[in-house]
Order: sequence, then structure tokens, then C-alpha cells
Amino acid sequence: MSVSVLVLGNAAASAIASMRDYLQSTGFDFEIVALAGDETGAMLRRGVSEARGETIVVVDGDLPYAVSAIGDAVAMVRSGVTDIVFGTTRRIDSGYTIIRRLLVSILPDPLVRLKAFSSVAARLAIGETKIAGGEVDLEIAFLANKYGFRVERLHVEATPRDAAPSYTSIGSIVAAFGIRLTNRRMGYRAARRCPVCFSNDIWTWAQIPGNVVRACMRCKCRYLNQFTESDDAEPVRRVLRAHPPATEPRGDDTMTRGARDKTSTRRLATLRKQLPPRARVLEIGVREGLFGMAASREFEYVGIDHAQPVVRAARARGLDVYCATLANFVNTGPAFDAVVLFHVIENMPDPHDALARMKDLLKPGGTLMLTTFDTEGLLYLITERKRMAQNFRNHLILYSRSALIELLERSGFEIDAIGPDFEYREHRFVRHWVSSRWPRLAWLANLVLRVLPDPLLASSGSIRVIAKRRAGAPFDMRAIRSVEATHAR
Repeated sequence: MSVSVLVLGNAAASAIASMRDYLQSTGFDFEIVALAGDETGAMLRRGVSEARGETIVVVDGDLPYAVSAIGDAVAMVRSGVTDIVFGTTRRIDSGYTIIRRLLVSILPDPLVRLKAFSSVAARLAIGETKIAGGEVDLEIAFLANKYGFRVERLHVEATPRDAAPSYTSIGSIVAAFGIRLTNRRMGYRAARRCPVCFSNDIWTWAQIPGNVVRACMRCKCRYLNQFTESDDAEPVRRVLRAHPPATEPRGDDTMTRGARDKTSTRRLATLRKQLPPRARVLEIGVREGLFGMAASREFEYVGIDHAQPVVRAARARGLDVYCATLANFVNTGPAFDAVVLFHVIENMPDPHDALARMKDLLKPGGTLMLTTFDTEGLLYLITERKRMAQNFRNHLILYSRSALIELLERSGFEIDAIGPDFEYREHRFVRHWVSSRWPRLAWLANLVLRVLPDPLLASSGSIRVIAKRRAGAPFDMRAIRSVEATHAR
């Protein structure tokens, strides 16, 4: 583990010696670089360009905090919890309200310059800066948000000193406007493109445990900054082992069996209006197989799912289900009349390739029916911030209604119908949902539920889209993606 320590200002010999003694005790392969000059931004850019460590730490020359803060900052970065650490003397955010609204919510503390970066984050967040003075701290925070790096604070106890703050609340307003103007004029390196619409207008929307949620200002989609490695390209292999109990790996505890049965029946009634008798239907993501059991009575049903326990449970019910992903599924029969997927497209890292594959599996004029969350819906907008971590527990991308329409049309489909998707919820789920959010209204919810049917038809903020396969080739999205990668750094 290599660490580069960049010392700002006139560093005392005793401070350098204490840093060296501490770093030697940690076992790091380290270097200490004293940066000389009057302009903080210029010193930082020069120091980062010359640093050789995997982790880069910026400290004050007079070292007003304990030297162990360096090790704490390095540990936070090396553990993978965060990419950037800002040292702060405050327990809570206070002041600089105007600057936070103009730039980003997480700003460095102007009283201490303690920061830690991974080498990649330092070369982007510091290497792209333009300001020469102390306001470069604001620019670093802005670029960390622009490029999707996770930022955490490290509280330190600093001794009082006479050093001037790096920026002030009023004096930095001009610098904040200058940063925004530079960004508008494309003065910084562009952020990675949105995986849905390929726009560069991407910003950090929220930080969740272990990841960052990014928001596209053009299509209003939300997606994770880093996608987990997928084995979609790997061949499907049969492994002989004892059958474990059938489980539902997606952990959907919002509906019980009775509510799911009624929801599946409702969805099948909608699909029945679009298909001829004995049509061939493919379901992507069979879950517990309830929809497949209902559809197999009227149609020639085929399902695919990547989870082996789910596939074994579905086959035990007599369903024709294959353990495969959409990318490696081989259709050995005629083309399908319909492809259905319920809350599955959110889990696909590349929606363009997925929809192109679905188009290949469908007959000309075939039906695509999908359900997904709507980030432009009123219910989602009300609960978005509170349920951010829950929404992205299993999902990679959440779509807006307008983005989904554009995505389908560019992939070779014509929208036939789009509207809200209602699902059945049992009373005990509604009681838990109300009591967890508004405890004082729990008694009122119990009174109302007594006169309502159980399960209850309710909205989860989702939409249902029915589209038809259009003749002709779709747009060549691979040519657009070849210019710049869409996934974030």
C-alpha cells in the first residue's frame, strides 16, 4: 500500500518528522512531498501530477490535528467505503447555505485542508481544476459530484490557529458562479454518459451504502454509479448438487401469495386482449412462477430465470422454464408472440442490448409488456429520498416514463398503451407501511381498512407499457456507445 502525503504551506520540521514516524509505524510505502507556493490550486495540481501513491493525502503544514488523522483518512479510502475524504472540525453541516445551493451539498471545511483521495479520484477531481487560490476546495467538491465519486467526512479535533480560511461564505459566491460557468462552457472533462439516453448532463443524486446514485437531468433516470460484475456472457453449466429449499432471491416481501395470485391474474387479463389463442409467450424473470401457472393454461408458456432455485421450483410446478439470462438464451422454437417482464428491466445493465434481444425473439407485430417504476410519478417523487437505498437494493436503473418511451421507440418498438400498474396488497402490509411512516395515522388506517376488501388494489408508483415490434432496423446504438463508455468510472 503506497501513500503520498502532500503538505501545503510552510511545514515545520517537527511536523514532517511526526508524519514520517507515524507512517513508518503503519508499514505504508509512503512519500512526503512539501508543496511550496502561494496559490493552493496550483500547488495541488502540481503535487498530484507528481505523486506516485495509490492514495493521496493533503494535509496542513502546521498539522493542527492529530497525525493519526492521516491513517484514518487512508483507511477510509483503502477500505472501499469512499473515494474522497474531507476532514472537518464540525459535527454537523452549518453555514455556507448559498454556496451549497449553488454547487453541492458536501463541501470541504475551510478551516482545515485535510483531504484524502484515491489516485483515480485525485487525478480527476484535482487534475481538472482551474482555480489557483483557496477556492479550489469548492471546485474539488463540485468535480467530485460531477464525476460520481463517493465523498465522506472525517471529524478531527483541530487546535485553534491564526490561519485564514480557504474560502468565505460571501467571497466565494463569485467563485461558485465561475465554476458553474466553466462547466456550462465545457471547460471540464465530460462525465460518463447516461446508460439510457447517452447524455452528459449527469450528477450525483444520493449516496447509499457502498455506491452512488446518479441522476440524468435530460431523461430523469436514476442509476447506480457502479454495476456489479455480471456473468451474462458465461455459458450456462449444470452443477449436480443436493436441491436446497426453493427460495426467492429477490426478497420481495411486499406481497403475500394471495395478493400475488390476484396480481398475476390481473396482468394476464391485460395480456389476453393483445394475443390470439394459444399464442407463444416468453416471461423473463419468472419469480415464484405464479404468472406462468396462470398463462400456461391458455398460452404456450416459456420462462427464463438466472436463479437455479427459482427454476427448479418452477419446473416442479410443471412449467417450461430455463436457467439462462436474456443474453445467452437460445430459442429452439418459433418466434414468440409476446415477451413479458415485470420489474426486471431495472436489473439489466444495458437496456439497449436487452431490448434488441427481445426484438429478435418476437414475431413482427409481437407484443412486449413490461412494468417498471416511474421516476416522474407523483408517488415516487414523494418517497424517493426516503426509499433511495431500498429502491437500489436490487435495481441498477430506474426509468422515467418519457425515457422509457424514447428507449422503446429507438429500439424498434411502437407504444401501444402506457398507464399505471396496480398491484394487490394485503391489509397487514398497508398497516405496516402506514405505521412506519406516519405512526399517528395508524389508527385511522385500521378504521379505513376494515371496510375495504383484502387484498386491496393499490398503486406502487409503477407503470405498465405495452409495445409492438416495429418492422425495420432500430437505431444503431452501438455506434453511439463506441464514442464514449456509458457506465460511470
